[in-house]
Amino acid sequence: MRELHLSVSADKREDVVPVLDDNDIDYVTIPRDGDETFFMVPLPTAAVSTVLEGLEDANVDEESYTVVTKAETVEMSQYEGLRERYSATVRKLSKEELHAKVREMQWPYQIYYVGTVLSVLAAAAGLLLDQPALIIGAMIIAPQASSALAAPAGALLNDWEMFVASVREQFLSLGLAIAGATAFGLFLQWGGFVPATLEPSQIELVGVRLAPTFLSTTGAVIAGIVGAFGYTTEQSTAIIGVMIAAALIPSAAAAGLGIAWASPLLATGAFLLLLVNILAINLGVFVTLRAMGYVPDWREESESFRKSISPDNRMAVYGTLLVLLVSLVATGYLTGASVAFARSVNQEVEATFEQPEYANLSLSGVQVGYVGTSLEREPTSITVMVGRTSNRAYPDLAGRLEQQIERATGRNVAVTVEFIESRSSNRTRPPNPATA
Repeated sequence: MRELHLSVSADKREDVVPVLDDNDIDYVTIPRDGDETFFMVPLPTAAVSTVLEGLEDANVDEESYTVVTKAETVEMSQYEGLRERYSATVRKLSKEELHAKVREMQWPYQIYYVGTVLSVLAAAAGLLLDQPALIIGAMIIAPQASSALAAPAGALLNDWEMFVASVREQFLSLGLAIAGATAFGLFLQWGGFVPATLEPSQIELVGVRLAPTFLSTTGAVIAGIVGAFGYTTEQSTAIIGVMIAAALIPSAAAAGLGIAWASPLLATGAFLLLLVNILAINLGVFVTLRAMGYVPDWREESESFRKSISPDNRMAVYGTLLVLLVSLVATGYLTGASVAFARSVNQEVEATFEQPEYANLSLSGVQVGYVGTSLEREPTSITVMVGRTSNRAYPDLAGRLEQQIERATGRNVAVTVEFIESRSSNRTRPPNPATA
């Protein structure tokens, strides 16, 4: 529930009253010095947008003092009917409330960048230790949710300064995160805090971030959708920031570790995953806000997009949009190639395991690294997890899979087969003499 406080001049009072009366809204007026009138209007949250738009159409907002606050309870004759009328409507924030909330949730830049570095260091440590608890802690302290929501909101609310600043903040912070993870990895190697033979890409929690996949991209889009819906409807937002950070911070840490360990495919694959995720989150937020009815003022007023941007910000906005467009097209192409490669690998692995000589094996999973480009000499790593019930070695399995995949994809790959031992008991339990 909200309470609208509105202070207008005497000549505007007659413009306010019809807006409230037409919507059957009770209100209280308080005369003020200077022939001004102060309105106190209790409203369901879903009705705020309707009233503010009505006041805007009546040209009241231009000279008025308007504040929207939360209210706990109200006892007025028509309010119950008003509440019932809006009970089935999604209680989304008005554009003015959303703008204020996005502005309020933005972190001071010093804390934002420090929080990003600390979170990525914790995530890098968690990846190297293969400890999910550390990674979860890193996601809790990461501040990425504020900027990920601010850019799409700025585009829809005609706050182009916020849009440009948010996009810049996202790219700079994640670039800083990669640099921090790289420095941390080099420090660990220099100080001998990790084994010299350690290969980060072989660690399970790093291995799942070797390249973008359809599922990882889907998760990032959902994080954006949930973030937009949660922050605009005042649902619980405690976990939303964690979900958004989960798609970003571990990927940034993995990219930095790939640079530190001089692993081009790990660094490139994790960076592409990071870039895909941040674009997917922003796209998910934008589409959700648009679907919830947030429309830019220039569209509502049938004005041109160009006129909605002040001349001072025009170059910055156009440049930012160009960078986003190029990033979207490039990452879309590279991600599509990676997903298609992974799909071909899965098909070849499944076809191999359908052969009679592997009837006693069960395929548990396939982990595919970033495919890279045809110019890169480093083979793409593929790990195949296989369950078996005997100690039979199957020494030709890895080589056969490698040949099949290279023949089908035309790419240089390195296949590792990990066997998972399993045993089952089929002995019949003897009957209990006491119950016989």
